[in-house]
Order: sequence, then structure tokens, then C-alpha cells
Amino acid sequence: MIATRTAPRTRLNMRLRLVALLQTPERNPRRPARPRIVLGWVGAAALLLNVAALVALDAPWPNLRDPEYGMRVARLRARVAENPNRPLVLVLGSSRTCMGVKPAAWEAVRPGTPGDPLLFNFGTVGAGPIQQLIALRRAYADGVRPAVVLLEYWPPVLRQDGAFAEQHRVGQRLRFDDAPVVRDYFSDPERVERSMVTARANPIFANRERWLALASPKYLAMNQHANVPWRELDRWGWLPGMDVRSDDAATRRVFLDHYRPDYQRQFAGHAIHPDSDRALRAAVAFARAQGARVGFFYLPESPEFQSWYPPGVERAAREHFAGIVRELSVPVIDARNWVAEDQLADGHHLSRSGAGAFTARFGRAVSAAFPAPGVYP
Repeated sequence: MIATRTAPRTRLNMRLRLVALLQTPERNPRRPARPRIVLGWVGAAALLLNVAALVALDAPWPNLRDPEYGMRVARLRARVAENPNRPLVLVLGSSRTCMGVKPAAWEAVRPGTPGDPLLFNFGTVGAGPIQQLIALRRAYADGVRPAVVLLEYWPPVLRQDGAFAEQHRVGQRLRFDDAPVVRDYFSDPERVERSMVTARANPIFANRERWLALASPKYLAMNQHANVPWRELDRWGWLPGMDVRSDDAATRRVFLDHYRPDYQRQFAGHAIHPDSDRALRAAVAFARAQGARVGFFYLPESPEFQSWYPPGVERAAREHFAGIVRELSVPVIDARNWVAEDQLADGHHLSRSGAGAFTARFGRAVSAAFPAPGVYP
């Protein structure tokens, strides 16, 4: 009798539990509130992180958007602070400049007078005249005041048509104060400026690769080239190039053979673009307007690399260089034939040892072209 009485009650309890399990959200309005709260907090946190990232990118940490530039300008400020009375010589150019101008080598041999030029390597990997102009304008915007500005002249980067246009090598590194250059030299400035705004709307996603390269060894294991432009920068802005010994002709031959097809394409149909000419002139005018003296320099090339220039390209480059130097009255340090082939890793980039020997002579040439004291602004 006891079992008979409890069985209905047990069945009733099971039914109540089943109803509770099958109860719809509408009958239990408090259940969905928790997911909504969680999603709200996640959204707020994502928004806060993006706002913080946006502020950091455009204010205290410029290396987050453009690590190569940011690290150089930080090192530059430190060297100026250590040598406040020496005339600063800002050297701008391409990867050839980055790897070729080693100011520490000049520091080791300079006379030691207060007027010795304070060389600093402010190059940009992949730069031509338009990116040189961007770097120069940024430097002044960030408070740098050089006594002398030296601009690299190199014919291969003066081509701006199609895939050779410099704007393809800038990417998401542009700052809002780069906009005047974008409008003057980019083929579709409206699209580029829209992409700049879009990148700032989601700065974490837009800059993820650079930040991973800065922070994650695991990422670098997958992408060894992500931080090449800045990972070995020394305190003077020099980026050590290929470590090819002077007696290692076999390795130099491998590099030359590797680069020959690239420059054959570069020189096929090569012409100095009007925008390259304008950018060089604009950089000279801008630096002079700020009170700096300006010069051009032409870095070493091996005889074999020089032989790759078609006669028409060589002739046009010589005429253009001579013309712009004459019209602007700009001093020139023409180092094209300064070093032997065994000091060039690939015919156009100085090796690590070659950079040291070259820069010791380069510093003396800068001193001669821009004598001190008294004539510096």
C-alpha cells in the first residue's frame, strides 16, 4: 500500500521536472539577460581597446603604426640629446642608405671637434623620393631640426608607373599628417585617405601584423621578414646588411644572379617619372624653408651592376641628375665608384664591413661639403 501511494507522487514530480526543462525563454524572462550583459561587456571592452589603440598610434607610440620610422626617430632623439651642440646631418634614402651609412664608423674616426657632423641614418627600406619626402616632413613634425639634410639619388627608384609606384610600398603606415603628400603624389588619394580612416576605425585589426612582429616570437617564426626593416637597427639608425666577406665571391655571385632579373624588369621601359622629380625638388625646398642646408648623394654600385643599366637609361639618369643639381644649386657627394666590388654584397647594397669603410670616408666628404662651424643654421 505504501508503494502504491507514492508512485503517483513520483510520477507527478517527474512531470514537473520535465515541464521545467522544456520551459521556453518567454516563460523565464531572466535567463537571456546574462548573455546580453556578457555581449555588452565584450563590445564595450573591444571599443575601449580600439580607442586606446587609436590614441596610442597617433600620439605617444608612433612605432606602433610604423615601427621602422618610430624606432629610428627614438634613436635619433637619443643621439641628439647626447650631442646637443654638434650639427645634425639627417641622411635619407632607400635600403641602400639603411645598410650603407654606418654613423658609428664615422664616430670612430672623426676629428673630435665640436663641429664634427652628427650623422644619423634616417633611411626607409624601399624608399624612393616620395617616401623620403614623407620621412623628412615627419621628422620636422616630430621636432627634429637638422642642420643638413642629405637625400639619396638612385635612378631605379625614380620610376613611378604601375607596380613600380612607391605608394604600393607604404601600406597602412601612413599618418594623417602625411595627407598632403598623399594628395600630391598618389594616383588615387581619395581611396588612400578612406583606407586611412578605415584603418583607424579598427586599428587593432589593421595593425595586427606589425604588432605581432613586435611582440610575438611565434609569429616571427612563421614570417621571418615581418620585422626586417627594424629588428637589427643600431643606435645610429644603421640597419646591418648582408654579412658577406670580402673574399666570398661565390656568395656575391649568387646575390647578383638573384637580383639581375628584377633589375632587368625595372630597367625595361624605365623613365624618370615627373612625380619623382617633383618630390626631390619638394624635399629640397621644404628642408631649406626650415633653415637646413641640403645635398644629394649617390651610393656605390659595382661595375657589373652599373652594366645592367641600358645606355638610354644611364644617359637619361646622368642628364637628369646633372640638371637638378645645377638648377637647385645642391652639393653632391657622388660615391658611385668609391668602393671595390668585394665591399658590395650584391652589387648595390654595401656589406657590413663595406658600410664601415664607406661611412668613414662619407663623413669626411660631408664635412668638406658642409664645413662647420659658422655656416650651419
